[in-house]
Amino acid sequence: MAQSSVSGEKCLRPARHPDFRVYIDKLPSMLIYVLRRLVQSFIVLLIVMLFIFMLPYFEPNGILAPGYIVLGTHATPQTIHVWGVENGMFHPFFVRFWNYLLQVFVHFNLGHSFKQNLSVWSIISLYVPRTIWLALSSLLLTIIIALPLGVLQASRRNSTFDYTATSVAFVLYGVPSFLLGILVLQFFSFGWPHLPASPPGGVSPWAMFTDPAGFILPILTLTLLSIAFLSRFMRSAVLEVLVQDYVRTAKAKGCGQMRVLFRHALRNALGPIVIILGLYIPQLLGGAVVIESVFNYSGLGIQTVNAASILDVPTVLGITLLVAILTLFGNFLADIMLGVVNPRVRIERSGQ
Repeated sequence: MAQSSVSGEKCLRPARHPDFRVYIDKLPSMLIYVLRRLVQSFIVLLIVMLFIFMLPYFEPNGILAPGYIVLGTHATPQTIHVWGVENGMFHPFFVRFWNYLLQVFVHFNLGHSFKQNLSVWSIISLYVPRTIWLALSSLLLTIIIALPLGVLQASRRNSTFDYTATSVAFVLYGVPSFLLGILVLQFFSFGWPHLPASPPGGVSPWAMFTDPAGFILPILTLTLLSIAFLSRFMRSAVLEVLVQDYVRTAKAKGCGQMRVLFRHALRNALGPIVIILGLYIPQLLGGAVVIESVFNYSGLGIQTVNAASILDVPTVLGITLLVAILTLFGNFLADIMLGVVNPRVRIERSGQ
């Protein structure tokens, strides 16, 4: 009987078509979560690239508009047609889109500026690190200042400190970034202390470390705007956690206030904050464009403004694609951090 039962069990096993879900279930939940987020981010990137690729079709001369720039006074219907044939402008739409994908993913080419006769990456490559350093420095200072500030506001709810911090945050949040930059220049550059009004000239990505004094005011302005935004969310998230049962249990067991705040409340409130940080990256990069203009900061924002002023469409679209990639990368990191902070998220999403 035992032999028959064993043989019966063997017959029930699929010999040629194994169920690969058994092997997938054995993988760590974090790995599955990361792979899912990678696939989702790649799909979103493809959709964004499709829209960017379609935008030149809506120009006055469509996709042949660069031909008029290249040929100049020699632009005639015949010469435009020849230029379009040489550059593959008359290929089917999906063939051109496939070539565009290969151009970006294989050759890491964001496009070609016909007005400047240079590749887009060669135009902006020197300025990208400066904008990234500006955004990362501001983001790091914002996290260091805004998170403890929001926790302290929540712990001292409806106190003088809470009302004062809330009022200052509302004022900073309501002030336009260009106006705040001008006010910072007025008080800290034209007044006392006399700090440099703009970073040093040149586009060296390491200038922030060799001559940091000129970067204080741009970073300060962008950080003030970010603190006003993030501290309010941190305060609300901690207040929502403080009314949970496990926090009351920790207090009943005799845990100190600081231990309850930073070990129990802060840890459980970081989930929504991590998501907000990921969504805040586009706004941070957009604010950097304005700040760079106010402080004459040679970064990606200045190049975007210059390209738009001379109607250099390929450069503007290339910068847009780069910002989209950085935004998706930031959101991907935020999702990974959310899975680390809150293991229930990756387990639930992996099981779906």
